[in-house]
Amino acid sequence: MSTREIFRKNLKFYRKAAGLTQEELSEKIGYGYTYITEIESRHKFPKPETIDLIAETLKIEPGQLFEQKHSENNIFISNKAELITNLSNEIYKKLSQDLHERITEEVSKVFF
Repeated sequence: MSTREIFRKNLKFYRKAAGLTQEELSEKIGYGYTYITEIESRHKFPKPETIDLIAETLKIEPGQLFEQKHSENNIFISNKAELITNLSNEIYKKLSQDLHERITEEVSKVFF
């Protein structure tokens, strides 16, 4: 697999892991809404400065976009752990907020 193909696959992986569409990532880095689509579909390849900007936006190191892994099933194990931690934290926050709201409602019914 060529370096550019590795880059494209990794870009797509990290973009999806960040929960961004091609259009959203394009806009976040200050390009037209089709820019990432053009990269992922092999029509363009970004300049080094743009690679740095993409990596910064995705909160990864630029070199991670060029790492080749042996299997897509075990790709970026350390990032999977980080994603799981982030998702767990988000779920905890949401559940805490929901629980607080529910308790407030019940207390209001009893005392007011």
